Amino acid sequence: MKVYAHRGFSSKFPEATLAAYQGAVDVGADGFECDIRLSKEGMPVCFHDRTTLGIAGKFKLIGRTSLSDLRELVSVITLQELIELARKNRKDLLIETKHPVIAGGKVESAVLSTVSGIQDIRITLMSFSLFAVRRFQREHQDVAYVIAHRLRALFMPTNSVAVDVELFAKSKWVSNRLKGKEIFLWTVNEKEYLKKICEWEIAGVITDKPDLPFRL
Repeated sequence: MKVYAHRGFSSKFPEATLAAYQGAVDVGADGFECDIRLSKEGMPVCFHDRTTLGIAGKFKLIGRTSLSDLRELVSVITLQELIELARKNRKDLLIETKHPVIAGGKVESAVLSTVSGIQDIRITLMSFSLFAVRRFQREHQDVAYVIAHRLRALFMPTNSVAVDVELFAKSKWVSNRLKGKEIFLWTVNEKEYLKKICEWEIAGVITDKPDLPFRL
């Protein structure tokens, strides 16, 4: 089982910043998870929310703001910069695109272009959006579908699945549906799950706290 830092070591550092991802490296995380949106000029940046309001206290739509303007407000990094850090430290990547977005399917095209040809680390592309998953599958073999509700488990277009840990823990039907799948659980921050994780057959946990003793 591998440990993926959710937007980096985000319980200790500002989320999705170089400091957060370097912090994950320092505590021995196996990989990084990131959310991707496009800036105004079409640059893939690591950012979860659709605006800067929650982090910067000022309202700017990510898709309508240039990278330089974003960097005046927040410590945003590009997907390319995160990939460079991952390759330098031999870390896997889970890259999720957000929808709906102003850019539509362009965000998947930008991600695919950025990761094209990289073979020295594992890169898994994923999304809640079935359309995004299908776009990824046309050009990339390692793709995961993200599940947060029971009904989404009725149709699973990928062998790899990222699933809400509470849903997985509480729904026997969902856990049975996922048998035989490669499972990544998110967001695993509570110590109560540590013992259960050892019993579950999962590929990895996605956590804000990559320093937790997941492998004990």
